[in-house]
Amino acid sequence: MMMARIVFLATVLASALATAAQTTMAAPDGASQGQKSAPDNGPEAWPKTRLDTPSGQPVPRFVSLKAKQTFCRSGPTFGHRVRITFMRRGLPVMVVAETTDHWRKVRDVDGDECWIHKTKLSNAKTALVTVDGLTLYAQPSAAAPQKARLGRGVIARVEAVENGWLRVSVDGRKGWAPQTGFWGVIAATQPAAPRD
Repeated sequence: MMMARIVFLATVLASALATAAQTTMAAPDGASQGQKSAPDNGPEAWPKTRLDTPSGQPVPRFVSLKAKQTFCRSGPTFGHRVRITFMRRGLPVMVVAETTDHWRKVRDVDGDECWIHKTKLSNAKTALVTVDGLTLYAQPSAAAPQKARLGRGVIARVEAVENGWLRVSVDGRKGWAPQTGFWGVIAATQPAAPRD
């Protein structure tokens, strides 16, 4: 009886290891080891981008949440327990791994990681303000007229990127702010758009 239990446990462990290897095949270096550190705002501090993913999209990359309530699970199936419940539509998250059956392992601004089905994610470009009193300027220059101030935790829609500055909109207000005041966008990956 004891030998049967040991064989069963060994089989379960081997299956779990095989599943883990399959589901983390698109993870950037170090991401599948459960690292909790949130990435630096600068692209030079990020893991190497991979394109050999099931979706063909680069990993890591930013996406945003589609709904006001999004369940993030401990593993890549609906049967896994809910680990985190996000309560903010548009919140940016970083995709750090993918499975062939449409699950995305995501990392939030605090460095927590969990799994979300791709149907719950959007490609809408958003950024989370990470500093208090972030100033929006009329142009991408600190010498330009100030238009508004954003508080920490505000989610802004990213409209353009230019030389380390983001053109964002929040509740009808638009302006430029330094990319270093946000989390959720890689400045080097987006072209600048025409100005108003």
